[in-house]
Amino acid sequence: MKNSVRLSAMSVTVLFIIGFAVLFFFASEWYSNRGKLEKLAYQERILHNDMEHLEVVGKWTLDYVKIEKALTYMLGDRISEVSFRILAEHLWQISQSYSLDPLIILAVVAQESRGNPLARGRFQTGKFSGALGLMQIKLETAKKIGRRFGLVIENENDLMQPDVNVVVGSAYLIRLIGKYGNLREALVAYNLGHTAVDKLLEKNAPLPTSYYEGVVRKYKDLVHHCSF
Repeated sequence: MKNSVRLSAMSVTVLFIIGFAVLFFFASEWYSNRGKLEKLAYQERILHNDMEHLEVVGKWTLDYVKIEKALTYMLGDRISEVSFRILAEHLWQISQSYSLDPLIILAVVAQESRGNPLARGRFQTGKFSGALGLMQIKLETAKKIGRRFGLVIENENDLMQPDVNVVVGSAYLIRLIGKYGNLREALVAYNLGHTAVDKLLEKNAPLPTSYYEGVVRKYKDLVHHCSF
């Protein structure tokens, strides 16, 4: 009887040791696998971040190529290679900073000057209107916009520089978009002046649409030409 009791106690001890060993084994495996899973999860996060970064860089690259194609299509060899590069850089920076499609800006350029960097606006009578360059900006307007952005614009020659003209014209357009909250009214105001548009809106009078429609046509043409 005593031997039987002693054997049972030994059996319990052995079983306890075996159970503890098995538990230790599974705990070790779980801890080891947990470390591997955490490492895999970390690697997946890194890969995901890298993919997102590549996607952003790819979009930036495509946007820049689109700008280059549009400028080549519109301007040809009417500006120097240096001016071309500076203008492309400015357009790309503006589009990224303000989430504005650069082809919208270039559609305005096409509508205003047909891509002529030396364009001088004329009234129907033939008299000089004061509008200058690619985006047909008037000197006084350019000076006001320039002061807001730290640009020094002193004379008409400054506005004949393609990059300066487009930076000022884009800033003016972006300001109008912010004022009216939509592209249609902003474009009409770019053409007529914001004072004229404000008066029409106050009277609930219909806005003229020919300029806006012209820009839209130019935009669609650029999109078609610059598609990949």
